[in-house]
Amino acid sequence: MTRSATPTAEEALHTTLDVPFEDAVPFVQLEHELADFETVKVTRLDSMIEGMLGEDDVERTALIVVCHPEIARDALAIDPTLAGLLPCTTVVYETATDDGVHVHHVSATKAIRDLGCAPGDCDEEVEDLIALTGERMTDVWENIERHSASATPE
Repeated sequence: MTRSATPTAEEALHTTLDVPFEDAVPFVQLEHELADFETVKVTRLDSMIEGMLGEDDVERTALIVVCHPEIARDALAIDPTLAGLLPCTTVVYETATDDGVHVHHVSATKAIRDLGCAPGDCDEEVEDLIALTGERMTDVWENIERHSASATPE
């Protein structure tokens, strides 16, 4: 059986940076913060897996967990339980198959829609929330791509 990706996965944001991983993580975090996202946590999944499971073969992977006040406010206004699907997360990772550093974001608000987590009578509000999130993340992504040359200190 062949499964097709949901719109959430199909519409994910992705870019590849030609900068060292250790420079890419704070750079991507800063671009989120400059777009008014608050950093909740930056964590290294590879370090966590190595430290807790003793496995050191995981490629470098960082999660940048952020939240935007307008997105949070609007999600809470729809239904307070939706806050459990926030905040937004962007992953920065390397692969053995190429030399770039990948930056990937799957929309939490589109996942709310695709998973059917919002009350049934608020489709319009959810679509407005998705549009707001898309506008904010598009700004972040355009700036990541526009400013990536400055991500590595000289």
